[in-house]
Amino acid sequence: MSAETPAALRARLEAAVEARARLRARPLHETIAALAAAAARWRDDAALRAELPAAACLSPAMIAAVVPIAADALDAQALAELARREWGAGAAARPAPPGPALVAHVVASNVPALALPAIALGCLAGAAVLVKSGRDDPLSAPAFQRALAAVDPALAATVVAAYWPGGDLAREDAALGRAEVVVATGSDATLAALAPRLGRRLIAHGPRWSVAVVGGAAAEVDAIALDVALHDQRGCLSPHAVYVTGDARGFAERLAAALDAVAVRLPPGPASVDARAAARLLAAEAEWAPGAAVLGGAGGTVIYEEAPAFRPTAGLRTVRVHPLRDPRVLPELLPPGRIECVGVAGVDPAPLVAVLRARGVARICPVGRMQRPPLSWPRGQHPPLGALLGRRGEPLIEVER
Repeated sequence: MSAETPAALRARLEAAVEARARLRARPLHETIAALAAAAARWRDDAALRAELPAAACLSPAMIAAVVPIAADALDAQALAELARREWGAGAAARPAPPGPALVAHVVASNVPALALPAIALGCLAGAAVLVKSGRDDPLSAPAFQRALAAVDPALAATVVAAYWPGGDLAREDAALGRAEVVVATGSDATLAALAPRLGRRLIAHGPRWSVAVVGGAAAEVDAIALDVALHDQRGCLSPHAVYVTGDARGFAERLAAALDAVAVRLPPGPASVDARAAARLLAAEAEWAPGAAVLGGAGGTVIYEEAPAFRPTAGLRTVRVHPLRDPRVLPELLPPGRIECVGVAGVDPAPLVAVLRARGVARICPVGRMQRPPLSWPRGQHPPLGALLGRRGEPLIEVER
């Protein structure tokens, strides 16, 4: 996509809002069926799969693995259940209640295909949808719009896929100024710049990470290695630390071997010089810590550390392993408002739910599923559909079994 003039962007947005108004009486089940069918077409888009590895700086094998995950989340049953949660039984048989005319999503590009849930949620809310793609994935949003146009041209006309360089105030004002809700993902500095201009219209998602906790007898090392490797550990659901109640040092050794094994079928993508240098510096510093061990290989780096406080790694499939005497102390080791998901294996999460929720955690799930969030995931503790409708409420946490 090429950057367009602010006037041209405004015209596309007005056309999308008008197209959405023409669908005001449409029952939600028609929208749900179209979104699910479009997701299936998007998943099978050969041109997208061919072009996305270079754009996203991920290996072709990784793209082949993560594209189905993104498409499968837009399952018709999951979409209908989300509507039922928001509007009650029989919601799919009715039109979406009145809501925002235009929802804008400023998506990050660290993980490809973030445009899909953005478009799906906006359409379910009965709004026209703008997706401003990130620099490293300008492909997924227009590809999904094309897939949607093939099955439902009227609904596709309500979606605007756009790209402009970050910091372009003229285009930002043209697009975001028209939206009634703006969902933005970015650095703390980026979000701080948007907040005064957007006020309460802004739903902000800043930097967050994830962790896993493993009971002593659990043998889930392969599942955790996959959670680390998917998307090359770039997303907020990527674990950066694993807390182990049993033999943590032995677990670290097995995890290093498992990462090497995953890398054979899901090779890492190209990394920048700066990213490689940051990962090497982190590993070199860890080698000097008392009681620490650095286990590096072709598949990533595992750092065994006895100090338990959470610290994010530099990425590139680098993960810390910490011994943990009791899972009940885990929440106090986590920085407030910075941990998105806790993966669990061999540990009953029930006693941890309330305190993890208070700590800002939005999701608890079995390891091996950390990178497979359902559409119902309350990202940043916001209700996925309700937040677009102005219903923020109490912070949420979802526990998956």
